[in-house]
Amino acid sequence: MAPRSESACPLTPSKPRLDINEFDIWFLEFSNTYNLNLRRTPQGLSPQKKRGLSYYSDLKYYEHLKIQYFKGTHTTIQDIFDHGAKEIHSKWAKKPRAEPGVTPFPTQLPRATTDPERRQLIELLKAILNDFSSTNVSSRSSISGSLSHQVYDEPSSPTRSRRSKRHSDEWQGSPTPKRTRSIHSDVDTECDPDDERPPSVLSFIDRGRVHTASPMPSELSVQAPSNSRLGQSRASRESTHSANTSKLTFESQVFSSHDEHEPLPASQETQTTVIASSSGSMKVPILQSPRMLGSDSDSLAPSSSTERALQVSFNSHERLQRDVRELLRSEPSAYSGSTRSSVYDITHPATPSLPPASLPPASSPPSLRPISPVKERTSNIPPPVLYGGSQDLEQRLRNVWPHLPSHYDRAPFAVRWEVLRIALHCGIQMDDLRLEYDPSWTDQNTLWSRLQALPLFRGKTFPERSRPEAWTAALNDKFSTTQGAVILTASLTANTSKTGPLFFLRLSPLKLDLSHRLSRRFGSDRFLELVIPTMGSQDVKNFGESAVEGIQRWLVKDSHVLLGRVWTSFFLKPSLPKKINNENTLGPQTKTIYQERIYLFAEDGNDFNRPEARDHWSPKGEPVGMHTKMGRGDLIDWLLQVPNNQEQSVLKLFSRIALGLSRTRATVIVRPEQIRHRDVDVLSPTGKVMNDGIARMSHGLARAIRDNMGLQDLPAGFQGRFGSAKGFWIRDPTDTNDEIWIETTLSQRKWKCDYIEEDHRTFEVRSESRELKSANLNLQLLPILEDRAIDAALMKDQVGRFMRDSLNRDLDAQKAAMQDPVQFQLWVYENSSSSRRAERIKNGQVPFTSGLPSGREDIMSFLMHSGFDPTKLKFLSDIAWKMRMEKCKELQERLNVKVGRSTYAYMVVDFLGVLEEDEIHLGFSSKFADEQSGFSETFLHGMDVLVARTPAHYPSDIQRVKAVFKPELGSLKDVIIFPTKGNIPLAHMLSGGDYDGDIAWVCWEPTIVNNFQNAKMPNVPDLFKQGVVRKENVSYLNLMKKVGTSNITSEFLTMAFRFNMQQNLLGMCTNYKEKFCYAQNSVRNDSAILLSTLISHLVDRAKQGTVFTDQDWARLRKTLSRGDPPEPPYKKEAWSGKGEPTHIIDYVKFRVGIPTVETELKAFGEYLSHAEHYDKDLVKFFGYYEKFQRPYHDRKGSVSKTWETVIDELKKEIQAVAQEWRGFHGEWDARVAHFYDKWQKIDPTPKVNSKAVWSLLQEDQVNVGQSSWDLLKASFCFKLYYKTSPAFVWYIMGKQLAHLKAQCTSSGTGAPPVLMIPRMYAGSRPDNKYARALAAMNGGRDFTESEAIDEEIATVLSDDEI
Repeated sequence: MAPRSESACPLTPSKPRLDINEFDIWFLEFSNTYNLNLRRTPQGLSPQKKRGLSYYSDLKYYEHLKIQYFKGTHTTIQDIFDHGAKEIHSKWAKKPRAEPGVTPFPTQLPRATTDPERRQLIELLKAILNDFSSTNVSSRSSISGSLSHQVYDEPSSPTRSRRSKRHSDEWQGSPTPKRTRSIHSDVDTECDPDDERPPSVLSFIDRGRVHTASPMPSELSVQAPSNSRLGQSRASRESTHSANTSKLTFESQVFSSHDEHEPLPASQETQTTVIASSSGSMKVPILQSPRMLGSDSDSLAPSSSTERALQVSFNSHERLQRDVRELLRSEPSAYSGSTRSSVYDITHPATPSLPPASLPPASSPPSLRPISPVKERTSNIPPPVLYGGSQDLEQRLRNVWPHLPSHYDRAPFAVRWEVLRIALHCGIQMDDLRLEYDPSWTDQNTLWSRLQALPLFRGKTFPERSRPEAWTAALNDKFSTTQGAVILTASLTANTSKTGPLFFLRLSPLKLDLSHRLSRRFGSDRFLELVIPTMGSQDVKNFGESAVEGIQRWLVKDSHVLLGRVWTSFFLKPSLPKKINNENTLGPQTKTIYQERIYLFAEDGNDFNRPEARDHWSPKGEPVGMHTKMGRGDLIDWLLQVPNNQEQSVLKLFSRIALGLSRTRATVIVRPEQIRHRDVDVLSPTGKVMNDGIARMSHGLARAIRDNMGLQDLPAGFQGRFGSAKGFWIRDPTDTNDEIWIETTLSQRKWKCDYIEEDHRTFEVRSESRELKSANLNLQLLPILEDRAIDAALMKDQVGRFMRDSLNRDLDAQKAAMQDPVQFQLWVYENSSSSRRAERIKNGQVPFTSGLPSGREDIMSFLMHSGFDPTKLKFLSDIAWKMRMEKCKELQERLNVKVGRSTYAYMVVDFLGVLEEDEIHLGFSSKFADEQSGFSETFLHGMDVLVARTPAHYPSDIQRVKAVFKPELGSLKDVIIFPTKGNIPLAHMLSGGDYDGDIAWVCWEPTIVNNFQNAKMPNVPDLFKQGVVRKENVSYLNLMKKVGTSNITSEFLTMAFRFNMQQNLLGMCTNYKEKFCYAQNSVRNDSAILLSTLISHLVDRAKQGTVFTDQDWARLRKTLSRGDPPEPPYKKEAWSGKGEPTHIIDYVKFRVGIPTVETELKAFGEYLSHAEHYDKDLVKFFGYYEKFQRPYHDRKGSVSKTWETVIDELKKEIQAVAQEWRGFHGEWDARVAHFYDKWQKIDPTPKVNSKAVWSLLQEDQVNVGQSSWDLLKASFCFKLYYKTSPAFVWYIMGKQLAHLKAQCTSSGTGAPPVLMIPRMYAGSRPDNKYARALAAMNGGRDFTESEAIDEEIATVLSDDEI
């Protein structure tokens, strides 16, 4: 017989075999009820592997409780434990503001909220289990003696009974420390710093109370002062405590700035005092800080708000302590003793005794009103350090982070995220969430249904749902898929009220995106992106200047507790601005809020493990629920290898963190011997770097990367990241073998990297060169084209003609496409961005939002595929009209004129040196065709071209050069190759560009090129010498010498955050320069050159440390002009100048753009004017069932009554949902999701019990929304609301209406509608030849297209025919 596993369920003769899963559920509920944080034994491990677990000693509670559970004594144990826990809990008292010297009354719930409390309850449980293990349960003998250090036998099991084994020390004492020491009165004890401490069972984080993941020693301790923990003697770190008072004298350093290296205190909001039962007293040793792992220790530092909270004093503490002592004398305790005590009151524990079975729960004294803090503090307590001088501000910042009830701690992180996200959206208080977690909530539909059923959420509109693929990925161990990682994003919005949290938190739906290097190494669930308003935004300024400083300090120096994890910020960058529509018609219609994106790292959490002493960083590939604690300093050190790069400036080194956060595709891992580090760049005769940011790779590596990415063609190169190198890598055209190698150049390497870890040797692709197509002429290039034109009037006419032709061509193409679904599918395919395809690839399907696809192009394509005609259906024609109007408006505002013979391409260099100084090479991977001009070639040769980069400011930012074809470079397609000859790199002449992934605009349109002449590069002023700008250039090494190694990470980030959160005046200066040059009618006078130089400095401000303030800007403007120039006329909607517009942008907009747009939109509107809301095909399905309610003589009356009831009740439910839709105001996505859920819940009325009715709900069809009941609802609703609420009808039940239309349309052709699975539908693409042939046939034309001559045709045709 095979031996039974250790995890098998124990059996008793009197009881049937029970399920281990049932015990696990009871065990988790028991642990969670009292916050014991007990560990479960992993299933399927051998005894040897179990003993190898770092938390092996903690598993005895699981094993002992399992034995008692299957004996049936677990309920008795829980009852006894509950009585004892309540008695112990009655001796605890919470200090809401951590006031020394005060002992307020205890609270009601017997839950541990600190490590000391938890250890007391663990000792209680240990004593009860000892008693049950050594005594017959029926005798109920009392537990006597001290609770400390009782030895447990290993849990009996069939496996262990076969052999004897010496009990190891791991099974002794408390579950937390490996070795403990008894506490005796008046004995000066010190925790041995060499004592080995295993990882804690769980670092408990509950409602703002944060504990270190590192277990506390048996002697409770307080942290040493943050700035002197290493050199302080033991004697100076001891404090004497009295049993009758909880006052403790702290050194002033404890209340200084936040230290990253100290363990977190027991609580951020409360402090626990164990009320002494004897008058003994002792000295409390101060534990030495743990060994640092890097610039940040592995132990988390307490937040500054916690440190400050410890300083606040209450008066009248004498009266409180007297009342508590009277309470203790009047109420005896049972199971109340413990070897664990408070930081403030440590006394001899009482001897426990077993309470009688009938012992009622200990009554709790009435709570007292909080006592106001006294104004005068005792001399030994320093004044608190407050954010911005306001304690109210500090509290409001603490309240920003809501905390889920602790019973959600065992839920998967994705479930916690979703519950909190929904609660925040609905405005629910976290303490009101009393619904216990259920494992079925891993199904998102079940979770939403359970929450929607709660009275708390009734009448609330739920937010947009997380995408199903993101939800599924978030529940697996890796928090990712092969296509991407789950991204956590949140936002803070300023609270304009004087009360409540300073910011309102909002969590975004889970979504999939490309991963970055840090997330691949440490897990994407440990990274949170937080979008906040800039410190210069008006809403933040309204808080006051001192508050802004406090907010910055709070963001950088504090730890932030959210969803059972401790987060700290480590990087920031500008985020996209947010536009808010203003409902006040008298004020501005939109309000723009500029934002910052803060990156936070989860250092610790409920389910985090303590790192091994030998580990510097968390192991790679950890599952979501089993991360290892690690500080942000170690995170930065892993990426930047700071000890080897301390000579870099603080701001430049900080900016390099962005490389670790770039969203890329990890492809091929390169071995160390395959890396070629070039120590010298290609230099010009004048010492300029000619290959700045670019290097080569082998043909074999490029092919391997292509295969990894699933590309069809082999690109010429890749923009990517490789270790500390950043830039572009091109294939070596001379390499023809399969060898794998890659080189890095000096200009690419941004810091010294050892390339030891695989993640630093993985080639990360940001983008690849791809097939080129015609491009638009950017607005910023127009003034330079006019300035450098040989004939300015002719240049204006040519640009205007291109814009007119572009508008007419696009509109004609869209009108033609809307006449036929096949043509429209082709039009959508040709006019869609690559992001549309990427979204399909990522999701494996066309993304749907409720009843219709998410994108407007996909909505139109989906409905037209189903048989709808946009010229007949009003809903469809409205979408087409909006698309065309927005396209015209965008063209009108941005003036992006399409030039057929132009393109955008990556700039690379000629490493072979075959190109001369003024030559470029450009080849295409396929024929580059321009139908307007008839151009169709595979390369450019023997012609002049214009090259430029945007943004362009100097007159020399557009250069006219000669295009030549070089056979040596012929294999490099779809990139523009610049020469390495000459004194100045051509890329540098184009707006100061380089080759690390910069893209050039290339134009070979003769009417523009032949009318252009080059300008020499201007002599730019030295703005640093002139004092216009300054530079902050403190090196990391100098900063470390100033602040010391213990505080370096915190100060490094503080300095970087403070600089980067200052207002960047780049946008303001760019707008001013645009107005100034328009008013001066020049882009090349001295003032214009100065402004262009200033803008070039501000572009690299964050990396170079350029300082330019509001005061600097005000002084500079005074030297440029007496007053600020007015807005150019082209910024307005209509021409307001005198006479005809002369400036090129005015001319193109007001004389070409607006008249053409108005004419074309009018014609397009007339084309769509005959569309209607009604479609008779969509009501036929309801008409069939409607007949059943009519009184036919050949049908029984019960049938008629049945269907009348069903339809009447359905009508009532549809009307209720539709009426609520019309009265709803809020975000569109949330609105649609909310009503889609309500719509799906409409089932046949329970008033009718008919099998015929319920048969409409075919289970397999209900799951995809295509049951007969779904179609009946949709058809009936369309009949009722097709005209009054068309958006409601289509966005909620669009899938069903499309199904009905396809059935009706197909019936007229004699062929059934064709079904496609989502993956195939997402990958379908139009056949260009079929679409053109069909269009020709419909237009009465013949369409013939010659096929390529293949072998079969060649054997038939004669030589003459060929």
